[in-house]
Amino acid sequence: MNKRLLSIPVAAVAMLLTGVSSCTKSNTLKGQASLKTSARSVTAGDTILNVTYESGTTDSGIPGLPGSDATAPDAAYMVSPGATGNYAIAHKVVYGDSAYYSDGNWRSETTARSLTYTHFTPGQERRYEFSVLLKDWPAWTSAESATRSNIFQCRVSSSSAYVPIMIRLQRNAIQLRRADQSTATLVSNYMNYANQWMHFRVDVKWTLDSTGYIKTYNKLPGQSGYTQSSSIENIRTYTGDTTVNGGGKFGYAKWGVYGVPDNITGIVYHDDIRIIALN
Repeated sequence: MNKRLLSIPVAAVAMLLTGVSSCTKSNTLKGQASLKTSARSVTAGDTILNVTYESGTTDSGIPGLPGSDATAPDAAYMVSPGATGNYAIAHKVVYGDSAYYSDGNWRSETTARSLTYTHFTPGQERRYEFSVLLKDWPAWTSAESATRSNIFQCRVSSSSAYVPIMIRLQRNAIQLRRADQSTATLVSNYMNYANQWMHFRVDVKWTLDSTGYIKTYNKLPGQSGYTQSSSIENIRTYTGDTTVNGGGKFGYAKWGVYGVPDNITGIVYHDDIRIIALN
């Protein structure tokens, strides 16, 4: 036995353990999953995912979190400053360039699909937060389709299931498309906030019956706090079939740029993506 180890006072060992605990807590705050979260034993108020990008990397220091599936070297890259810290991620899509085409569309997205501890299933209540900046987006013209790009999604694992929460650019507005296929306008004209950070929050109760809800809140430039922008209750929010393999047994979050109008380069910054357990 190592006599040098035996000579370390008990108090010093306690200090070492405290230091390890503090380091682990710090890493968790930087975007790592805690052991409690990994085991899915979450309680109300727990932060399940915290993507701050303060690692300076497109995975935010979280193993299994891809920057993008697109092959272009600048499909996903870091920008500085971020919404609240030093860094944020930029997703870029150039229409017509195959290097920005992935998973069946013009897209560059980060997906939490492989992070099983972030998945949502019926019966859970979750809060989704993210900050977004639309980099140099041109104003909509009547020559374009009404839908320009999706910038945040909560979708289920079946490709045939309707996406229950989709936040997208619709003409010059930011719109929410919900599980019941209804829509709500979150920002009437995002051109008023060109190249500025906007903050969004979505509260949802995931259900297979009509007891669910989806509520959204915005904090726009010049605002000190969140204000409610839409609310719908007494609806089914989970669109998958949990009884069939491949039918949508779980859901997950995605953010980036999905789809762009013809002949347009779309760049969107994202930061501070959080998933929080509610009651």
